[in-house]
Amino acid sequence: MLTANTHIHTPHSFSSFDSVEQAVQLARAEDVRVLGISDFNTIDGFAEFSQACASQGVYPLYNIEFIAFLEKDKADGKRWNDPVNAGIMYVCGKALAHPTTLAPDSRNRLRSLWRGTQDLIWRVMQKLNDHLASVNIPVALDYNDVRTRYARNTVRERHVVRALLDKLRERCPDAGKLQEALRAVYGEPSAAIDLADDVALQNQVRGKLLKAGKPAFIEEDPSAFFTLDDVREIVVDAAGIPCYPVLADDKTGLGEYESDIGQLCEELRKRQFHAVEFIPARNTLAHLKRYARGLRDAGFCVTFGTEHNTPGKASLVPASRGGVPLDDDLRQLSYEGACVLAAHAARVAEDKPGYVDRRGRRLVAPQDIAAFARLGDEIVRRALGIGAKPA
Repeated sequence: MLTANTHIHTPHSFSSFDSVEQAVQLARAEDVRVLGISDFNTIDGFAEFSQACASQGVYPLYNIEFIAFLEKDKADGKRWNDPVNAGIMYVCGKALAHPTTLAPDSRNRLRSLWRGTQDLIWRVMQKLNDHLASVNIPVALDYNDVRTRYARNTVRERHVVRALLDKLRERCPDAGKLQEALRAVYGEPSAAIDLADDVALQNQVRGKLLKAGKPAFIEEDPSAFFTLDDVREIVVDAAGIPCYPVLADDKTGLGEYESDIGQLCEELRKRQFHAVEFIPARNTLAHLKRYARGLRDAGFCVTFGTEHNTPGKASLVPASRGGVPLDDDLRQLSYEGACVLAAHAARVAEDKPGYVDRRGRRLVAPQDIAAFARLGDEIVRRALGIGAKPA
């Protein structure tokens, strides 16, 4: 089997990579031959990703990620794959067509969503600037500057953090002075600050300043989120497969919907999800295997990714918590799922039936997933010039 990773973020949302090309080059270096881009709210990186994969001999999968708001679950206090916020659901669209042709309504929704997210970030930055002034730190951030220097069109919280740290470093080149400035910004005179670990430092700054209850936090208006129906409509309009990313994080605590595998399967079917995805680094190997195998046995397509939407470099080969490698069964599940996505995209491009139809209704029965995946394996190997696997 080939190694697959169906979920990475790029600089078109936020990424640990400096460029799309860098991500694809690492994939090839690590022999990850099937790779999926999955940026938040945008398909802007698809063309660049396609070119990079073609040059490196990596099979591309085109995906997108959204955050949906479920009003009733918010009212009922029920959590999905957000460990803190009830009523919030992360949703992926898998195996979108490329080039992607969206109906005017979908394009307008995406533009509206982008404007909403950027307005929120602008207000966060203004609130952060007010806080910096209040603690006598003569540093201010400009939205257009941050967007030009750190982002690819879309500014996110982590871009703001990077920009703030760079500004503070320019102002305080001395390590002691920088620590003193950060403690003033935090409002914590005795805060422990490790300047040697940039990843930890960025996470610390974000947690101290931008999260709930902190000086620059602004709560999002639920009306700014897509509904689950909105997300589904955009995904199927792009000829993709609606996919539920399973958190199943036994460390942070399981949400109400994910605490029981059988219940989760039932609830996902009600909402017409027929594919799920894991970021294995969140889970112990045993916990991951129980959930992933349970969902596959229940008839779901199962895929694995690494996200790479935080600072710091890591391997593109999916592995469970602590870098523990996936066993052969999980690696097979991972590749099988990637092949399902590849088969879906290729067949839809030829106006043939895919894994789901253009309304998100399932076309491949659970007992036929393996056969559909074999078709995808043939498509991937043919595209990469790799011989058929041994019988």
